[in-house]
Amino acid sequence: MIQAWLGRDWTKIKPEIERLGKPCAFQMTHPHGNIESWGNYRVVRVRDFDDRVEVVLAHENYSPRQTLTP
Repeated sequence: MIQAWLGRDWTKIKPEIERLGKPCAFQMTHPHGNIESWGNYRVVRVRDFDDRVEVVLAHENYSPRQTLTP
């Protein structure tokens, strides 16, 4: 079941994780450099332990950051 969560929208997965009855630790990734992320969060990694679930999230969209010219 947990492998089916990969790539899915975080808002759809969160209730399923809460039903497991385990604490959930999550991390949100951000791109480095001159890239801006936006959009919904997607699940990119899930690790299930006996006492907790760890989830890594990433935005679904990326684009070059626009600089403002004076």
